[in-house]
Amino acid sequence: MKTLKNVIALAVCLILSVIITFGLRYLDDQNRIFVVDAKNNTSLLRQEINSYQSEARLYYKLFHSGELIGYISDLDYLENKIQAVYEEEYASIYPDKKMTLGEEYYISEEVAYFTAEDIDDEIFDYLYDHRAFGIETNIIEFSTQDGVYASIAVLDLADFEKAMDRFLLNFIPEEEYWPLKNGQKQETIDDVGSRVTGYRIDENINSQIGVADIDRVYTDEDEIFEYLCYGDNEERQYYTVVEGDTLQGVGAQNGDLSPRQLMLLNEDKIYSVDQVLEVGMELNVTYFTSPITVIVNINQLSIRSTTSDSPLYIEDESLYSNVREVVQEEETGSEYVLSEEVWVNGVLLRGEEVSSSVIEEPVQAIIRVGTRPLPYEGTGVFMWPVENPVITCGWACYPGHPATDVINEYSRYGEIYAADNGEVIANNYSSSGGYYIEIDHHNGFVTYYGHMSHQSDLNVGDVVTKGQYIGDIGTTGITTGPHVHFEIRVNGERRDPCEYMDCDAIEWR
Repeated sequence: MKTLKNVIALAVCLILSVIITFGLRYLDDQNRIFVVDAKNNTSLLRQEINSYQSEARLYYKLFHSGELIGYISDLDYLENKIQAVYEEEYASIYPDKKMTLGEEYYISEEVAYFTAEDIDDEIFDYLYDHRAFGIETNIIEFSTQDGVYASIAVLDLADFEKAMDRFLLNFIPEEEYWPLKNGQKQETIDDVGSRVTGYRIDENINSQIGVADIDRVYTDEDEIFEYLCYGDNEERQYYTVVEGDTLQGVGAQNGDLSPRQLMLLNEDKIYSVDQVLEVGMELNVTYFTSPITVIVNINQLSIRSTTSDSPLYIEDESLYSNVREVVQEEETGSEYVLSEEVWVNGVLLRGEEVSSSVIEEPVQAIIRVGTRPLPYEGTGVFMWPVENPVITCGWACYPGHPATDVINEYSRYGEIYAADNGEVIANNYSSSGGYYIEIDHHNGFVTYYGHMSHQSDLNVGDVVTKGQYIGDIGTTGITTGPHVHFEIRVNGERRDPCEYMDCDAIEWR
């Protein structure tokens, strides 16, 4: 009898030690014992303990984000069920891949002194209903020295390489990209234009085999290209084409996208940078919000017009001041200018002039002028209102644009200068033009300078000379970026500034 009592006491101690060591259990209203997660005191699926035993058994505990789902009785059985789902539903989408649990699901081993109810089918049903499956595939990680900041799963690394090529072609001309990618040395630029001398991606990109949820795998090149352009940003901006639109004009109105970039972002509609746009066509004009940074180095060789300091005037008291007799015509000179530029994801970060060489010296004008006063009179020869001028939107590059938009290539908010001598006749603000100045040159010409960053310090009636500072480049009014909206009016009629200025001698973008 004493021996029987000892055996009972020993059994009770064994049961208590199992309960304390391997987690709490609980009784339901019918006095059945169920498995409970010791950490969270709960589990997603009810699982009864059938019996306790003296020998330990290996169980596999299935968790979702730290929460116990249940004990797996036969791991091979569950894996075979998952493989069957793969064969039936996913093999055609993810060929030659292994399907397993999703990213937030994991299994841990546990030795237990009890026999738990077999709920493997319920566990599988739970996984199936929640589509808790993952695919072993290629994981692309983007990192800096601070660690991994983004990653994507791709079915085929070849698709990623193709998508990366397409993305880089947003910023590098195709005829220059492939030689650079293949390690060919670029020849020195010897003709007007630009040449990419090198490029790099600022971040590290590495691939490895890992598990990704089935709905997180990029299955084709187009999906990967979209991610490289915009990352996780799902917002898109669209523009509807109106009569007279060109790719250059659409880009000028929408973040200064180039015609080539618009073509790449709308490959289903735009097949050439010279394509005639159809009215009503809807174009994606969303600028890049890429998870990677593409840095491109460019050598730019351009021709810059040069002029003499100022005309040589010979005073003649017998002539009124509005009378000029040209003794020698002014002739514009020119010079080659080599600049080095750094672009980041299609936006100019910085540029500097590295050399210049004279093509043709300018010829100074010699003019006999009357000294009888008729003030405010212009020379009739205009200079560009900014230094380092680049035309971003020419005459009528989109409907209702009777002007030329010009930027300072190397100083986005640089100074604005009077294009010729004259009198300030307006210093005001409008909702479309922002802060603007108008100068009457008293020879039939009036010039207009729009989108200044602030109101000019000049007053109406002030006399200005050619090249005099009148304000700063800005973005006031309706504009997609800092530039000068420059107009020339002849007897009240707006005219293309290129009729009076050498637009071919400067860069167009």
